[in-house]
Amino acid sequence: MKPALIRKLCLHSSLVVILLFSACSEAEETYTVEKNDLVESVYSSVIIEPQSLYLVNSSNSGYIDELNVRTGDDVELGQVIFSVRDVQSSSLANNARLAYEMAQRNYTGEVNLLEDLKLELGDAQSKRASDSTNFERTKKLYNEGLVTSLEFEQSELTFKASKTRCGLITNKIARSKKDLKNSLSQAQNNYNSSLSRSDDAFVRNRIAGTVYDVYKEPGEFVSMQEPVAMIGSKDDFILKMRIDEVDITKVKLGQSIIVSLEAYKKKTFKAKITRISPKMDAQTQTFEIEGAFIDAPENLFMGLTGEGNIIILESKDAVVIPLEYLMDGNSVRTEAGTIQVKTGAKSLSHVEIISGLNEGDVILKPE
Repeated sequence: MKPALIRKLCLHSSLVVILLFSACSEAEETYTVEKNDLVESVYSSVIIEPQSLYLVNSSNSGYIDELNVRTGDDVELGQVIFSVRDVQSSSLANNARLAYEMAQRNYTGEVNLLEDLKLELGDAQSKRASDSTNFERTKKLYNEGLVTSLEFEQSELTFKASKTRCGLITNKIARSKKDLKNSLSQAQNNYNSSLSRSDDAFVRNRIAGTVYDVYKEPGEFVSMQEPVAMIGSKDDFILKMRIDEVDITKVKLGQSIIVSLEAYKKKTFKAKITRISPKMDAQTQTFEIEGAFIDAPENLFMGLTGEGNIIILESKDAVVIPLEYLMDGNSVRTEAGTIQVKTGAKSLSHVEIISGLNEGDVILKPE
């Protein structure tokens, strides 16, 4: 064979190989439409908290006298958690007690103001009786001409003055009795109020549960704004999630949540939404929701973390395609060209096609 012919054949073979390689490299990715179950969900991190939880604050400011609980203790409803010694309140209570005792003595004691006034009234009444007798005698003598008019007038004035003095003392007794009774009632109210403030020094538990944390020690000063302990439910727990504002309109009460916890690897648990916050947190741009376990883990602890998927929509035996094959949210490429489709539920990787495609159709991946 001539060398020139050989060179032409070799060149032709090389061109065939290059063309075949180019054709293979330019082959488009395709996907055959199939049916499958599809679940649309909203994802969020999860944290576990007791169903009832509150911070125990003091009712007044002072120094902690007794602290009767430690972290991890079980507590009963109404149990005294701690007591606070308020020096000012104690002083006020003592002063109120002394004022109340003095008011009692002034009103009902063996030696009181009313008794003194009654003795004074008795003396005045005796003098009035004596002056009355003397006036009647002087009047009779005056009518008989045996005494002067000056003596008669003097006797009359003395009798009138005695009558006036008796009336004044009687009125004074009535006023004093009313004033002393009011003073006693006021002192009693002040004393009872001080006792109530003293009762506030004993802070009692509002729920039966567990002490999750203690922030103070005996002898420390505590104000009314400072928490001393955290107490919550012992066995009843809820899960909390934060949902982005983009997804919150899809979330409804009663929807199912699939929960996975770091403490329980390779296990999932069912829960449902029980509360949706009506207000967005401006800092995180999220809404807080709460859920209750339908099948809870055997042991739960405050602060456990995990992940949750809220089931928004489920489609059984649906026509689905990968999300990467969907263009502009409503079209796909086929060998015949671009066609419009109507979508339904979406997962992280696939989307349901309600109309526009059938099972077995072949679509092309967007360029």
